[in-house]
Amino acid sequence: MNKVKDELAKRDRIRQQVLQIRNTGEVNMFDVENVKRLAYYYNCHDLIDYLTTDRAGYINLILTGKFN
Repeated sequence: MNKVKDELAKRDRIRQQVLQIRNTGEVNMFDVENVKRLAYYYNCHDLIDYLTTDRAGYINLILTGKFN
């Protein structure tokens, strides 16, 4: 049960971090390498991990607003 809660909390943090990067207006959200660069700058560690491990999932999140 805790694992499910942890996963949901992590997804919420990733979603918030994506919104944080998007709201800067500094980068096209499909430019994954520059999104990753800004994520480092803004200390969005969950987003960096997500971009590294599941790039297709990130693109799906950007397009649909939903996780795989």
